[in-house]
Amino acid sequence: MIILLTWILLIGLGSICLYFFGIFDACLDFLVNYLFNRQKTIRFRQRPSRIFLVRHGESQANVDTTLYARVADHDIELTEKGRKQALAAGQKLQSVIGKESVYIYMSPYKRSKQTWSNIRKAFSPLQIITEREDPRLREQEFGNLADLTTQKQVFADRDRLGHFFYRFASGESGADVYDRASLFLDTLFREMDNGHHDPTQNIIIVSHELFMRLFLMRYFRWTIDELNILKTFNNCEICELKKIDGLFTLDGHKRPPTQSS
Repeated sequence: MIILLTWILLIGLGSICLYFFGIFDACLDFLVNYLFNRQKTIRFRQRPSRIFLVRHGESQANVDTTLYARVADHDIELTEKGRKQALAAGQKLQSVIGKESVYIYMSPYKRSKQTWSNIRKAFSPLQIITEREDPRLREQEFGNLADLTTQKQVFADRDRLGHFFYRFASGESGADVYDRASLFLDTLFREMDNGHHDPTQNIIIVSHELFMRLFLMRYFRWTIDELNILKTFNNCEICELKKIDGLFTLDGHKRPPTQSS
């Protein structure tokens, strides 16, 4: 009888302990989940209000493609028209940003740096927090100096095999540039979430046409088919990403904008 009562007592105590530990675990789970979501909300709130992607202005090679056979791609400069386009882009950016601060990432290519040097004339030096060159923002590599005798066939092959996967000899494919864009995005958002940026900042990224499209493809998780219908960006065209509830949106677009959008 004593043994039976002992077992009943132990089972009862065990049940009580499990009940209270269950409540404790449930409360702990709720607290951890609350703190995680709270920290996520704080991270989202501290992100910059806007990200601007800007293509470089008209380059000498945009006017004369044979220049690729004589000058290294990274040394190609802006035309006079390209400089004027950059000045106009600076005025347009300033009209949106106003007196808020700006944080700059740029391709190390000469035409991109020249584009930013003209854009920055629209801003007070006090607004510019940092100007950073990042090699990951560079143009797709097409090899070294172009061979004009084979160039037409090379581009025909790219059209036939697909722009995303076709890799230029001694150069890159679109997929390689996509990987660079992914690495850059990882760095950018890690810096955002570590408090490197804040809501009073605007991020300006001065880069190249393909990189801009692949940046958007990676961020919005578009497919290759969706990339193929995405409009191309003109020289000094600005693509603005606005923060809504901590996430960046493309001017309200849920799908890639096309030429007819």
